[in-house]
Amino acid sequence: MAKQNSQDTVSQFNSILSDIRARNFRPVYVFMGEEPYYSDVLVDELLATVLKPEERDFNQTIVYGSDTNPAEVVSLARRFPMFSDYQLVIVKEAQNMGKGDALEIYLQSPAPETVLVLSYTGKSIDKRSSLYKKLKSCKDAVVMESVLLQEWKVGEWIVSHIKSLGYTIGYDAAQLMAEHTGNSLRKIVLEIDKLIKSLPDNSKEITSKDIEENIGISREFSAFELCRAISYRDKEKAFKIAHFFGENSKKYPLALTLGALFFYISRLLKAYAYLKRDGGTPEGAAKKAGAFGTQEKEYATAIRNYSYVKVMGIVAQIKDCDYKFKSGNAGTASEGELLIELISHIFN
Repeated sequence: MAKQNSQDTVSQFNSILSDIRARNFRPVYVFMGEEPYYSDVLVDELLATVLKPEERDFNQTIVYGSDTNPAEVVSLARRFPMFSDYQLVIVKEAQNMGKGDALEIYLQSPAPETVLVLSYTGKSIDKRSSLYKKLKSCKDAVVMESVLLQEWKVGEWIVSHIKSLGYTIGYDAAQLMAEHTGNSLRKIVLEIDKLIKSLPDNSKEITSKDIEENIGISREFSAFELCRAISYRDKEKAFKIAHFFGENSKKYPLALTLGALFFYISRLLKAYAYLKRDGGTPEGAAKKAGAFGTQEKEYATAIRNYSYVKVMGIVAQIKDCDYKFKSGNAGTASEGELLIELISHIFN
């Protein structure tokens, strides 16, 4: 079976969310995986949709895995709803629930009047276990495993999410935000909510200035801008950023900078592969490689500024810098000095 990716997660999430909103409920839901954001949204949607406000006192039960066990959960699920078509039973942090075969037996004939939700936070059920196999074979159960969003897709996700809220953001601003938040969707959504609340009345656009003022990060000094400076062979800006990172290594650790550079150069190699296989323009190859918005022009410029052989050499130089840093073979060189040395090699 092919390994699931973040695109598969989004597709399945949207399908489940659509069914819930249409009140096409399933007797059993299992939400699991490394990315808890999707589980949060689906659980909230079930809480808002399954029962009317006046039905919840008698028909809605929320427990935590550490406070219950499978037998107790099944006992709750077997109860009949009172003055309602359904009852809703939610087990949060289900990864902490004790073991037992009660759930496996329940899956043979789930109660049609119950919507049972098992939410695993940051964890997944062992796919070799009999419980997982029973869940996958049960026609009344929905199992969604959410994977982490790849770092290079975070900017695109931010643009899409903000658009879904009725606002807009430029890709450069989204990428700046992504460098601060990482790929934790929970954190990203919280920061977006904060940004939207800070906007002037009637404003529908989030800018880099909004991010700098409300999140406290500078566009000028970011790994994203360092990669851009390298693409455009802007030596003055690249060395300025590298020096700033060296002076502020706690806030801008070398390991994270090297990671950003490696992802960037890896995508550039991918664009080269598409260009060689399919022909066309550097912009078209960059888009196929995953570049988004203004990055298409940026990667196309990098293709024109660096040969394939040179890009392969940059990959080797990044790995060599990473090895020196992690192995202690850098001698007395600081993180900033290692980064400046790497930038020098890239421009030579």
